[in-house]
Amino acid sequence: MRIGTMITATFALAALAAGVRAASTTIVQSGQQFSEKSITLSPGESITFSNQDDVTHNINVINDDDDATDLGLQKPGENLIFKFDKSGRFKVRCSIHPSMKMTVNVK
Repeated sequence: MRIGTMITATFALAALAAGVRAASTTIVQSGQQFSEKSITLSPGESITFSNQDDVTHNINVINDDDDATDLGLQKPGENLIFKFDKSGRFKVRCSIHPSMKMTVNVK
């Protein structure tokens, strides 16, 4: 009986730990556009930027204070991940293709 209780507790803890993981959303880049114009996340969630274009991109995430985080060059077929730790409104831009714009609201 004691082993059964320990096994049940282990599975319960594993399930709890799995539920704590932050969510990740994938945004596809195709036709020199983001698949979404605007998205809302919770603090701690991430976006995976998936370059399905045939050109290189350079993603920048700009916060409310206009501080930019440059994610670097992203070749075709590559993925980049950015975690949004704080609340706010963020602009996402490709510095190579000015028409590539999206907004991330973190609440």
